[in-house]
Amino acid sequence: MRKLIVVLIIVIGAGWAPAQKVKVSADPNVDLSRFKTYKWDTPLPPGNPIVQQAIVEAIDQAMAAKGLTKVENEPDITVIFFAATDTNIQIGYPSWSNSMGTARSTGIAVGSQSWPVTKGSLVVDIADAKTKGNVWRGSATHMLKHGPTGDLSKDAKTVEEPIKKSVEKMFKQFPRLH
Repeated sequence: MRKLIVVLIIVIGAGWAPAQKVKVSADPNVDLSRFKTYKWDTPLPPGNPIVQQAIVEAIDQAMAAKGLTKVENEPDITVIFFAATDTNIQIGYPSWSNSMGTARSTGIAVGSQSWPVTKGSLVVDIADAKTKGNVWRGSATHMLKHGPTGDLSKDAKTVEEPIKKSVEKMFKQFPRLH
C-alpha cells in the first residue's frame, strides 16, 4: 500500500504544472473605449515565425472581438508584443526516513534529481498613437512542457493553445467597444 501511495504522489506531482498567470494593467486616466483603430507598431521580434504568426492572429482576433479595426494609416493605438522562453533546472533532494523503508522497498532511487522547467512569457503593449504613451499592457506566463526543439512546426503546435488562452484571458479585461 505504501508503494502505491508513493507512486501516486510521484505521478501526480510529475503531471502537475501551474496554470497560466495573466496580469493586465491600464492607465486609469485613459478611456480605452474611445479607441477604434489599431496598427502593429514595429517589425516582429526575431524567433520562430510560425509562433509569431500565431501570436499576431490571436491578438488580431481579440482586438476584432472588442470592436477594434486594423488599419494601415493613422491608427488610434499601436500594438506590439514581446515573447520569450526561459528554461531553468529544478533540483529535488529527497528526504528518506526509516518509516518509509529503504529505496529498495519503495522502488525509488535515493539521491538528487533534476529536470528542466521551461516558462514562456508573452507581453502585449498598446500605446496611444498620438501621445506614444502606453495605455494598456497584458502579460502572461505559462509553464511549457518543453523548451524549443529546433523543429519550428512542432514548437509552434506545442505553444499554439497556450498562446490563444493567454490572449483570451488578457483581452477579457479590455473594454468592448460599441
